[in-house]
Amino acid sequence: MSETLLERNVKHHYLENNYNCAETMIQACNDTFKLDLPAFAYRMLSGFGSGLYTGNVCGALVGCTSALSLMMVETRAHDTEYLPYAQRLLVRNFRNLLGETQCARLKVVHHTKEQRCLPTCLLAAQAMTQTVNQLQQEGLLKQEYDFSKWMTDEQAKSE
Repeated sequence: MSETLLERNVKHHYLENNYNCAETMIQACNDTFKLDLPAFAYRMLSGFGSGLYTGNVCGALVGCTSALSLMMVETRAHDTEYLPYAQRLLVRNFRNLLGETQCARLKVVHHTKEQRCLPTCLLAAQAMTQTVNQLQQEGLLKQEYDFSKWMTDEQAKSE
């Protein structure tokens, strides 16, 4: 299976910029889906790395959740009918790929000294891609987040 643009952006931000999992995911999603986030927005997710630095909910999942919220919510969560469904879908896809949502438990399986949490972030990118795809197929996500913005050049050529 070829690498998606989101996965490529994850590698860039995690490896080259040395961001934590939450920072990586929000920046990679921003680059991939053209969310136009200001630089300070990335810093708001800094404290979510390493499961809030307590091993709780995975920062990569938090980064994806933040991006998906931005993609769906126009005013506030309570005015966004399908946001709860979309977030549950993301969590389900994340859990199906990674087996867990808690950082401390994920690190036992997916963390290495050499790669740190890159494997987790790449799997989170797959969960996000799957979620966006499903939401688009169901007509619940704006068309501006169409497939061509997150596929690699090779994938787009084969379409």
